[in-house]
Amino acid sequence: MTEQSISLERLEETINVFGSFDENIRIIEGEMEVSVVSRDDQLKISGEAENVLYAVKAVQGLLGLAGRKETITEQNVRYILQLVRSGNADTVSYTHLRA
Repeated sequence: MTEQSISLERLEETINVFGSFDENIRIIEGEMEVSVVSRDDQLKISGEAENVLYAVKAVQGLLGLAGRKETITEQNVRYILQLVRSGNADTVSYTHLRA
């Protein structure tokens, strides 16, 4: 079991990434088979090492999109998870998502 933390700096971006009733984080948990817990200004992701790595990259990508005022939808989350799994996480920062 591995655990990694992500620092959450902007509340507005964090809320956007989490989605209504944390639906976006639940998708990441289900797809990546990880546990995601928010404590203060930290997001802790735990699970199998490779899954945690993918989940961290996905959350970081989503935070980057939220920082550019992109609206995060379920479709966006699934697309980013697909990019991360296929080894194309670097392209997330260049992706402009449309709902």
